[in-house]
Amino acid sequence: MKLGMYWRYATRSLARGGQRTVLAIFCVAVGVLAIVALQLVANMVNASFTTNVRESNGGDISVRTDINPFAQQDLQVFQRLQSDGTITAYTAMSGHSSAQANDAHGHVQYFDLRAIDPAQFPLAGAPDFQTPSGGTLSSVLGSNNVVVTDTLLSQLGYKVGDKIQVVSDDGRTLNVTIAGEISSAGLFRLPQLLISLQDYAAVPSSSGLPVGYNAVYVNVPGHSDANASKAKTLIEQALPQATVTTASDALNQYKDQVQQIRYFLQIVGLLALLIGGVGIINTMQVLLRRRRTEIAMLKTAGYSRLDLFALFALEAFLLGLIGGVIGSGLGVAVSVLMRSLFQRAFLLTLPLTIDPLTVASGVAIGVVTALIFGIMPIVQASQIRPLSVLRELPEGTGVASVVLSVVLLALLAALFFGFSAVILGNIVLALAAVSGTGVFLALLGVFFGVVVLIISRLPVPERFTWWFLLVVAIGIAISVALFFAIPAFGVLFLAISILGLLIVVLPRTWKSNVKMGLRNIGRTKARTVTTLVALFIGVFAIGVILALGQDIQDKVNNVLETQLPYNAFILGGVQNKAQIDASLNSIPGTGNRVVNAISFANPVSVDGVPIATILQEVPKQSGANQIGKEELLAYISGVEGYDLSDPQALKAIQANTIVKGRNITPADAGTNNVVMPNRTELAPLNLHVGSQIVLLAQDRKTPVTATVVGFTSSINFFGAAMYGDNHVALQLASGHAQYLYSMKLNPNDVTQILNQVHHDVPTAQPFNLAEFAVAFTNALNNILLLMTAIASLAMIAGLIVIANAVALAMLERRRELGILKAVGHTSRSVLSEVLLENGIVGFTGGLLAMLLVTLALTVLGDLLFKTDLGVGAPLVLVIVLATAVVTVAVALFVAWRATRVRPLEVLRYE
Repeated sequence: MKLGMYWRYATRSLARGGQRTVLAIFCVAVGVLAIVALQLVANMVNASFTTNVRESNGGDISVRTDINPFAQQDLQVFQRLQSDGTITAYTAMSGHSSAQANDAHGHVQYFDLRAIDPAQFPLAGAPDFQTPSGGTLSSVLGSNNVVVTDTLLSQLGYKVGDKIQVVSDDGRTLNVTIAGEISSAGLFRLPQLLISLQDYAAVPSSSGLPVGYNAVYVNVPGHSDANASKAKTLIEQALPQATVTTASDALNQYKDQVQQIRYFLQIVGLLALLIGGVGIINTMQVLLRRRRTEIAMLKTAGYSRLDLFALFALEAFLLGLIGGVIGSGLGVAVSVLMRSLFQRAFLLTLPLTIDPLTVASGVAIGVVTALIFGIMPIVQASQIRPLSVLRELPEGTGVASVVLSVVLLALLAALFFGFSAVILGNIVLALAAVSGTGVFLALLGVFFGVVVLIISRLPVPERFTWWFLLVVAIGIAISVALFFAIPAFGVLFLAISILGLLIVVLPRTWKSNVKMGLRNIGRTKARTVTTLVALFIGVFAIGVILALGQDIQDKVNNVLETQLPYNAFILGGVQNKAQIDASLNSIPGTGNRVVNAISFANPVSVDGVPIATILQEVPKQSGANQIGKEELLAYISGVEGYDLSDPQALKAIQANTIVKGRNITPADAGTNNVVMPNRTELAPLNLHVGSQIVLLAQDRKTPVTATVVGFTSSINFFGAAMYGDNHVALQLASGHAQYLYSMKLNPNDVTQILNQVHHDVPTAQPFNLAEFAVAFTNALNNILLLMTAIASLAMIAGLIVIANAVALAMLERRRELGILKAVGHTSRSVLSEVLLENGIVGFTGGLLAMLLVTLALTVLGDLLFKTDLGVGAPLVLVIVLATAVVTVAVALFVAWRATRVRPLEVLRYE
């Protein structure tokens, strides 16, 4: 019988709650939505990277050398290993990461070009052909037909059957036909074009160099880890400069990367769940407080505290169950949107997989969340004494009540920590996340408590007084000072100060609404503070993402526009240099140019230490005080030569910042003296002035010794890392030099001039710095859109809490609203007071969030990035005002009906 009563009581109480019940359910749903959606996306990322890892790795082993490609003779290593049975098969690929072609709109697009042997490539996992259906690389490639990934086809704006001209970074111009389209997945994850090695090698390079191989994919007997590990050791001994990755290594790398992504997404979801939990606490506290008489009657009728626990816990369970079901359903839909944003941001294809277990766990998460956050109001409500209710005595003000609240908060934190540990699967991370969040929220709570107290005490004078004018004058003075330091905040504080003056001259009704709005903010301090905290978190997250993205974009654009002396480049080989010179000489405005000879070569030793020995000490990743393998090889594998008799070249050299030693001068002509990037002073290279680097020329026979005379902090975006006289570069080139033309052209003429040169010399590869800036901006915007969407989940949770707080305030003030309308206030007047109150809350939350964003970016810029980071005034104004407007809109939606209450109805029943 009791069970039936529990069920009827809980369900009917929720039904009577109406809008408040709906908002409480959505407090649960938004947190569950975030957890489920982000977990599903993490599952998709995991499936994309770790499913069929052999396919993603290209075989049992991938061997890469992106700095100095393998020559044909290097492939003999793999032939020997295949002959002795160490490996069963191998296939070499010539990769070119900066191939370019004009898209359908005439803009230059950059992508991966891969020249492969279609009879053997790939060794694991055939590509998924979309067009032609059931196609294969061996059947499609050949006769200058190429295959492209669907992401590249979309990027170029072409279709299968179209003819395009592609220029590779080694000076080959390919006139090809798009004959096939494959899915962007596995080894074909990035935008890329595949062409047969035979077709590629048939086109001569402008430098005269034969085809080089950037990667070799290998299979071992039985595809076993033991055989792969054995082969890896032998390959590393024979080719020390190569990066050798087994399928097992790749799986571990992917797992680490995916786990970091998973942790990030789960923590964001838990944050949204925490914010939603605050709404649950607020809702149940108000609803149960309004049932004090009802609870007293139940206890008088013989129901124990255990019975009350069961009654109210069932209500919380139902809230969590319904919210979990709704949140899980919405999470599935949002995960599809997030998947699309992930694909756009990182140019990859994620499999659309909906894990039933993850969706079902969302329902369980909703139930557990409601029960955890419902404990405090349930226990507090069960402490009500019937005698105190009947005599209308105050409760909850004694020491015992405070101690109980503290204990309940500690229990809530412990339960949420356990809950987080289960979701994250990492106790240490859960402890750090929960404790760190707890401390941060506590500090925010104290700070916002002071802010709420100040706002609620702001004066609304009937007339101008000297002290009020003095306060406004101080506010204006602070605004002026702020304007010179942080213009946006100066404008906002000036607007607040001026509003202080305008309040005095407002009509009495308006002035009354302003005063009630300010005082109401302080009436329920705890709820106002939690509302501000919830709003602050969402605005802060979005503000940091947008401001940091804007800073990065501005810094990059500033470097491209001011720190780089050139905005156009042309890369050509020794065989087309004369043609490029003739073309440029015929075009006005191109005389101010610097021509550098560039040669890449294999390093042999540094200060007498063999490169193989040095590479044994190289860490996997670069850091602030160490350099990794790829970075190390990039520094010592090529030389950029200058014509030291050319005044333009000398001017370019002098523009470099020397931090140690000296720069090269005309006196270095004919020598092998070079200047190195200053990071080469770090371990394991440990270069110094006088260090000697021995490199093997392109002919693989002639050793060339370069001597370090100085170190520079200047960044070289094109060409090689070390530079010296043309003499050293041409020695290393062995007759196969490449030439880099650097020019400062009129921005309005850059595209036309580069197009003309490419038309005259099809084998030349032009680079327009503006095109790079556009490509970078597009990529950055896609990432910012993804991060903003993720942060918006916390913002949505905050808006739900605001809506919930407004609804509870309308419930608590029902009698007050009736009285106000009975004494002459209209529905519009009452509603305007509610909107003003919440507008102030929204404005305050947005303003303080952006203040902290500005402070955080300033500290990050000074301590971490060593540069000036700031927040643009337009961004601050837009976010603060948008936050206030959205908050007002939410309050309007919730309070519209409540402010139309009839006074007679209220006064009869309240």
